Amino acid sequence: MRIGKILDVVEAPDIIGKAMLALGTNPVPHIVTPDDATVHWLLPRGAAHRRPWPWARISRYVRVRTSLAEFGIPGTDLTDGPGPHWAYPEGWGGGHLADEWLVEDLAVCALMHLGQPAQRCELCPEPLWAEDGVRVVLPRSSLQKLSSDTVRVHAQCARTQASRDRHCGPSTHHITT
Repeated sequence: MRIGKILDVVEAPDIIGKAMLALGTNPVPHIVTPDDATVHWLLPRGAAHRRPWPWARISRYVRVRTSLAEFGIPGTDLTDGPGPHWAYPEGWGGGHLADEWLVEDLAVCALMHLGQPAQRCELCPEPLWAEDGVRVVLPRSSLQKLSSDTVRVHAQCARTQASRDRHCGPSTHHITT
């Protein structure tokens, strides 16, 4: 089947597939590929793009494939074996396509078995992983409604912002690690 024309494929480590079955909240089956220890869910084309930030938060653990040339889909009755096969959750309702809400259960399973999801960098739209950020002390403004004066950002974003501030006047930003 050609991917990208009618389907997107979500790929994750096999531990996520096992955790999804144990979690039991998503009634959609996935394809198990034992050769590379991955599992795959099928999404209608573009479904993941309707909720980009939740997918970006787990992008270290789960990948959405939208441009694979080909992807082998086993017969729906193939549920075991050394090659690709389907894993059906308890309470399966008959469909084989997940929707963009699959990301919620994937995030729970990734947190339980692989690590923290990313946070939002306060200065750019890219995911910020726990070990990659720095804290920046921001000046208080009567217009800002922040819970504290520090935010976490990418180190490069902090340097870029500090460079911009130098061109616009004295900076009151302080970077801490």
